[in-house]
Amino acid sequence: MSSYPTEIMCDKNAMKARMSEIIEKLTPDQCEHFAYALEQVASCYLSPSSHGALLIANEKDESQSLVAINASEMQISEMVGFMAEAMQGRNSSSSGMYVN
Repeated sequence: MSSYPTEIMCDKNAMKARMSEIIEKLTPDQCEHFAYALEQVASCYLSPSSHGALLIANEKDESQSLVAINASEMQISEMVGFMAEAMQGRNSSSSGMYVN
């Protein structure tokens, strides 16, 4: 299977198999972070009060995308603005993989 998904998979068994393939390629640290990220994304699908947005930048083709998860355009705008300000405030501290 390609490392870049070309279609949305709706079959749960196929999704589990694809996730297993991805997890096998991760380092232990990447796996820990991936598990954390998936839990956060899942909470947005499972709780009507949780909202999310994935920001994705591809340096190779210089593309950027934003994926809304249980969030309106207004909620995304507010979240992105809030986090941009929060990140600027952290600018002098060390960067980590988790931002809360």
